[in-house]
Amino acid sequence: MECTIEIRPHDRERGSAEMPEKLLASLRIPNGGHFALRFGGKTVDVKVKAAAGEDAILLLSREYFGSLMLSDPPTRMKAIFHEGMLHLGPVIAVLTETGKNGPSENIQAFSEELHRFVEKEGGCLYVAGLNASPGTGYRFTGTSWLKGNVPAPDIVYNRLHARQTEKSRLFQQKTADWKEKGIDVFNSNYLTKWEVYECLKANPLLQAFLPATFRYEASLLSEKLDEFGELYVKPENGSQGRGIIRLAKTKSGFLLEHNLKEDGVPIILQNMDEAAMKAEALIGRRPYMIQQGIPLVSPGGRKTDFRFLAFKSGAADWHIISAVARIAAESAMVSNLSQGGLAVKPLPLLLSNFGNKKGTFVWGLMHELAAAAAKTIDANADGHFAELGIDIGADRNGKPWIIEANIKPSKSAFGPARGIRPSVKALYHYCLFLWTERRTSHAG
Repeated sequence: MECTIEIRPHDRERGSAEMPEKLLASLRIPNGGHFALRFGGKTVDVKVKAAAGEDAILLLSREYFGSLMLSDPPTRMKAIFHEGMLHLGPVIAVLTETGKNGPSENIQAFSEELHRFVEKEGGCLYVAGLNASPGTGYRFTGTSWLKGNVPAPDIVYNRLHARQTEKSRLFQQKTADWKEKGIDVFNSNYLTKWEVYECLKANPLLQAFLPATFRYEASLLSEKLDEFGELYVKPENGSQGRGIIRLAKTKSGFLLEHNLKEDGVPIILQNMDEAAMKAEALIGRRPYMIQQGIPLVSPGGRKTDFRFLAFKSGAADWHIISAVARIAAESAMVSNLSQGGLAVKPLPLLLSNFGNKKGTFVWGLMHELAAAAAKTIDANADGHFAELGIDIGADRNGKPWIIEANIKPSKSAFGPARGIRPSVKALYHYCLFLWTERRTSHAG
């Protein structure tokens, strides 16, 4: 049985613990005996006896706070007694880029919010960089991040932002070591845009909602532009809407625009050969893919799509926990917030474009497609994933199109918010699920 307990120090008998009889009974711990107490990869032997009171409080001999590296008292933890061992946790490590003051700016607010929620619900959270010395990390004090000793994690939440970092020998060694020790690592690796597309295409029910997509070959540009009239040529390893080339047939010629360099203003080329040569020069030797352009709804002429945040809630269930509409900056060819896009409430935008009845239908279908896309990627991709950002657009007839999916969706689109944002709660509950499953299915 899992419960939430508050842990406080006592200065009576060393090596001992005290709990109210009701808590002992609920955890099925025998009064007056010894049990193994495990937290953060360490196990100690503890003598327990009943104490007065009704509250779910564990009074623990003070020396254990240091040896187990428990947070400053009082601290709240989830507790499970299984096969003679009392497990406290979960210990969650956020693996990300860090500086002198803790996590990098792009995830700092989210990490602080996550810390507050974990502290309230029960558990331990810290942030660590890939190059951190073993057993060191940053804990949030309520006002700042303080570097110090930390317990071994039960779960590692990978929020490294650089793909090259994940390809490093150090990352491979650390993840292998964690897995060998029974530590769950999720968001375990990036997927390329092509890998995501192949995962989605494997589901026959989604194929009608996927833009035609091809591995880049210069010889395909003319054929596919003639077929579709508009193409987006995207880097397979791209993120945040960067490195994209747009080609479109117009009455004046062939329009080409890109955001690879500062000179990416739209230009009109007189023939397809010129457009292909220009695109080829921009792409170089990097792997790219060609995606059919879709005439999406564009309020005020500004391109718009919808970002759905999907979270895993158990062994295989996925749920949409939040969504935003992203409206591109004026004259921008992508709607990413990092490229100047604006986040707005999605349903009013759909209702204003399609009316109440059709807009509501499109909104519901988008939700279903986003959840199905997340579940499909999880089922077909190599790796352990628990959150996905699914980007969906609606064409002018109201048909939804799955544009792409992101393995590590930006936190800026969904916060900061008043109180605790849904993604923080979903992340914690998934970590708790992993921790509980492992504690109750294994002896240690």
